[in-house]
Amino acid sequence: MKIQAKLLFALLLAALLASACGTVAFTGRKQVLLFSDSEISTLSEQSYSDFMKTATPSRDTKNAKMVAEVGARMTSALESYLASTGGNDALKGLSWEFKLVDSKEVNAFCMPSGKIVFYDGIMPLANTPDYVAVVMGHEIAHAIARHGNERMSQQQALNAVGTTASRIIGIKKGETAQNLFNLGFNVGSQLGVLLPYSRQHEYEADRIGLYIMAIAGYDINAAPKFWELMSEGSNSSDNDFFSTHPCDSKRIKALQEALGDAQKYISK
Repeated sequence: MKIQAKLLFALLLAALLASACGTVAFTGRKQVLLFSDSEISTLSEQSYSDFMKTATPSRDTKNAKMVAEVGARMTSALESYLASTGGNDALKGLSWEFKLVDSKEVNAFCMPSGKIVFYDGIMPLANTPDYVAVVMGHEIAHAIARHGNERMSQQQALNAVGTTASRIIGIKKGETAQNLFNLGFNVGSQLGVLLPYSRQHEYEADRIGLYIMAIAGYDINAAPKFWELMSEGSNSSDNDFFSTHPCDSKRIKALQEALGDAQKYISK
């Protein structure tokens, strides 16, 4: 039964993965997108609205202005570049906004609809426009690469596989899709399937963010330097950037290796 179940999972998952394919801007990686841009945008905007109702805007007007200016410059340059290369599809469903909120967390995030939030806690490290651009580029990259949609699609695919397989192999009532994934992959589905994709997204966002920095005229060499600073000041208890993400040394090495490719995007 285990062998049959594994084969069934593989076939079902392959069918789901082939059903809706997209292509990541800049890297060309193929991805599965089971949700429309409008669906993702609606969910994202509601989540962002709920978050902002409880968040407190930062009182640091200087840094708030820097975050907004860097975000506007980068997205404007990106939009012009994509328009010139026929890549406007990457911008569908996106409406940019840049906020700095009052929180000691060393963090920043981007809603899939393009709403980007920095926390006060990251600003002592992101204390120059170039360093802000490192974080900003990374977050913008998550949006144009549709990582949020892909993440949701992966979970949806796993859920669908579990539901369908349970009907076919007669799994006992009360058992969950998690049990099916444990059987099919011999590991917990969170560790074996989802988290590796998350790390892949982080590496990809780092690389694309570097390209966007170059397009917008920021110093791409600031990227590995920034992550070195993050590494020196990281604290696993309050630094959410390192949760399920690539370890510092690998991330820095990957960025250093990507600098050559990023230079191709620097305007002459």
